[in-house]
Amino acid sequence: MFHAHLHSPKGVLALILRVSFGLSLVFHGATLYKDFAGFAGMTAGGLGPLEPLGTVWAYVLPALMIIGGVLIALNYYFIYGVWLTGVALGSIPAGMLLKPLLSATSGGDMMGAANNAFIWLIMLTLVVKLTKCCCGSECKTGEGGHGGACC
Repeated sequence: MFHAHLHSPKGVLALILRVSFGLSLVFHGATLYKDFAGFAGMTAGGLGPLEPLGTVWAYVLPALMIIGGVLIALNYYFIYGVWLTGVALGSIPAGMLLKPLLSATSGGDMMGAANNAFIWLIMLTLVVKLTKCCCGSECKTGEGGHGGACC
C-alpha cells in the first residue's frame, strides 16, 4: 500500500484526502440509515407522483455512499467507488431541484442541499485527480485520456 509516491507532498495529500473523503462518505451514509425515517421522508417528500421512487432511493443512496466510500478510502476497485459515489452524490442536486417542478416546494429552499452536494462532487473530483496523479510529476495521459494510475 505504501509506495514511493508517499515521499512527495502531493502523494501524502492524495492519501489523506482520499481516506478522509471515503470515511466521510461511509459515516454520512451510516448516519442516514441511523435516522432513516427522517431521511426517507425528506427524500420522498415533494416528489409528487414519484414519492414511491424517492422512498426506494432513500434505501439505495446511503448504501452507494457507504460502499463507494470504502472502495475510495481503500483505493480498491477505485473506478467502482467513483461510480457509486458519483451516482449517489449526483442524484442529490438533480432530485432536490426536481421537487419544485413536481410540488409546491420552493426552488430556493432546495438550493442549499443542491449546492452542498455539488461541493461533495467537487471534492470527489479532487480525490480522483490527486489519486491518479500523485507521483510528484505531471499527469501522463493514459487510457481514455485519464491521468496515469501511479498510486
